[in-house]
Amino acid sequence: MRLSISKTLALGIVALQVVTVCVIMASSYLSTEQVLIGHAQQLMRNLSREVIHRSEEFLSPAKSAVSLTRSLARNEVVSEEKPEEMEQYFFDQLILYPHIAGIYYGNLEGDFYFVRRSAEVSDFQVKRILNSPEERTVYNRWYSKEHELVDSAFDPDDLYDPRMRPWFMKATNERKQIWTDPYLFFTSKTPGITVASPVFSKAGELVGVVGVDIDLSALSDFLGYLELSEHASALILNNNGDVIAHRNLQGSYADDLNTGQRRLLKINELASESTQTAVASLGKQPGWYVLNTAVNTNFSYEGKQYHAVFTPFSDNWPWLLGIYVPEDDFLTEIKENRKLNLVLAGLITLISVIIGLVFARSLSRPIHGIQKSIQSVKAGVMEVNIDTRGSIFHDIDETTEAFASMVTFLQENQKKSEKLKKQLTHQATIMQAVLSNIESGVVVCDNEGRFVYSNRVVNKLRGLPEDAHLERFDDAPFKLFEPESGRELKQFEWPIFRALEGEVISHLEVEVASALGERKRVAVHGQPLIDSAGEKLGAYVSMRILK
Repeated sequence: MRLSISKTLALGIVALQVVTVCVIMASSYLSTEQVLIGHAQQLMRNLSREVIHRSEEFLSPAKSAVSLTRSLARNEVVSEEKPEEMEQYFFDQLILYPHIAGIYYGNLEGDFYFVRRSAEVSDFQVKRILNSPEERTVYNRWYSKEHELVDSAFDPDDLYDPRMRPWFMKATNERKQIWTDPYLFFTSKTPGITVASPVFSKAGELVGVVGVDIDLSALSDFLGYLELSEHASALILNNNGDVIAHRNLQGSYADDLNTGQRRLLKINELASESTQTAVASLGKQPGWYVLNTAVNTNFSYEGKQYHAVFTPFSDNWPWLLGIYVPEDDFLTEIKENRKLNLVLAGLITLISVIIGLVFARSLSRPIHGIQKSIQSVKAGVMEVNIDTRGSIFHDIDETTEAFASMVTFLQENQKKSEKLKKQLTHQATIMQAVLSNIESGVVVCDNEGRFVYSNRVVNKLRGLPEDAHLERFDDAPFKLFEPESGRELKQFEWPIFRALEGEVISHLEVEVASALGERKRVAVHGQPLIDSAGEKLGAYVSMRILK
């Protein structure tokens, strides 16, 4: 398909502007988003390290309390020989560290001294278990926050033996400070962890174990206080798949159907499907949630893209901290800014295109005028109106002058042949005058669908000069519409093309939209043009403006 200079210039300018803007916007889109995601992932890593550091600080007072108590017990500053002072010391430690659930001491004979937070009778419970050859006594007391005695009672049914608890056995076996795996506390029946340390006499003999309990619900509360984004979440996961703590879930434990005791929930039992999907993005099975360093992952959930980071704790705790955040939480602002950039880019493109079109028009106007004159001469019409107004391009002025000279030469030669064609010209002139002056519009095309003729009425409907001539229907600056529905007619639905296909059209009403935007309803008649031999020459339509 051959294009005109004006269209080529216009399309070239528009294409150049659009391609330039698209390349710039695409580059900005990809680079900005990737840099921001990378930055967000690094921030998540830094945040996870900070959270682990703060989590370990959260747990470290328990470790310090055990170390201090072990040292005091070894030096007999606190000892079972002075149970009231020991229990008072334990009480003070709980006041000092609000997130410690309990602190206790058990010896090799099964004696046990325990102070814990309580929600049953009063704020604190003190349990003392003493074993002798004659009897075993379990004595409970409950105190208020001011250390005032609220109630006391003996409990002969309490069979608790510290020597059979996991913290006691692990500390005595390893003979060093230890952390237990999460387990069920005997008294409160809630899951927790214990830091414990063996106590040795000055002679180096093992005499007992001191321990500090931390309720795992305190870790969930701690995660809940973290300053994360609106839809972010965090959890702490044991390497066997136990959910130790979760930012948005309290009481992440269940009753074991076999033992009837409470236990921690497994990750696949958690009510939060988004958390399960986040952990699954690690690509590891329960029992193998072991990492040496932080790992970033991403996943999709309910049509949203998420980014996650999993970071291991120190060697004391075989746990993973997981933080996951919807991508929109840190891309929302950039996406809004991207929309604004698109609008600005569109406006800049539009302004550039308008300027380019004005320039293209200034270049193409004289060329288009010459082209129209050439088409007229090509059709045998020598009386052409050549635009001799000077343009800003001297090459075009020279071409216009040369063409004007050529037309003058052709006009002189035409006069010489006019005498021979006088009769035919006279008839043609009469026909032309008739068609030009009738009140109905006439359009004629040849057998190839090419534009042959249209009179002044048609040109007026199109919003063109009355003497305008178009070579192709594609160049026609008008549109046709169905009157009732307002639907624009496709080119193959135009009456002239329907007539060319052999259809006889009678009183078909259509709306014509001119190049100036004016609409008029016309009644159209048309049919194919057939010569005496039955050959189709083309088609014509006539149209009458309806009032």
